[in-house]
Amino acid sequence: MENKKANNAPGFFKKHPIITHLLAMGAATVVICTAAMIWLDFFTEHGENHRVPDVRRQQLTTAVQQLEAAGFRCEIADSTYNENFPLGSVIEQEPKAGSEAKSQRTVYLSLNASSPRLVALPNLNDMSVRQGESTLMGLGFRNVTITRVSSPYKDLILSISANGRTITSGTKLPLSARINLTVGDGEEPQPDGGDSIEIVESDVFDLDF
Repeated sequence: MENKKANNAPGFFKKHPIITHLLAMGAATVVICTAAMIWLDFFTEHGENHRVPDVRRQQLTTAVQQLEAAGFRCEIADSTYNENFPLGSVIEQEPKAGSEAKSQRTVYLSLNASSPRLVALPNLNDMSVRQGESTLMGLGFRNVTITRVSSPYKDLILSISANGRTITSGTKLPLSARINLTVGDGEEPQPDGGDSIEIVESDVFDLDF
């Protein structure tokens, strides 16, 4: 009886070609999916994480070599200027240094610009010291000092120097420049026949350069 059933099997498939094709397609799908999963696990090193090296403060070439040696890819995300980092070095990275990530993961790098951003100095002469300081701070300058000298014009900016040199409006300076404002103290009497100068405070507008 069993031999008879076995002999009838080929006849069954011949009589039902649609079922035969469906079974063949199902078997082929299983084989293809299994092979694809095996290949995918091998290609992506499924389940294998690697520690991301710390490449901050390194030059780009060195950082790329270290990341590729650890099994990662890298891409520059942006560039900015930070005086606390060497020029052209990596400021930040994502994923963070020391974190776990899969092999071939892209590490995004933020670079320090190769030169500092320069900003043109606005005309501050004959401006009040308060307004002058606000203008400089609004442009991004942070190292601003004041020197008071004998003058009949109290709190009036008389001259500007940067890094020890007298400068004029329009001079382009890095935001890290040390700017000194020479300001009158108002203790010297007005010259005979001279007109007094009234310091008018006004709103400070943002200046784009």
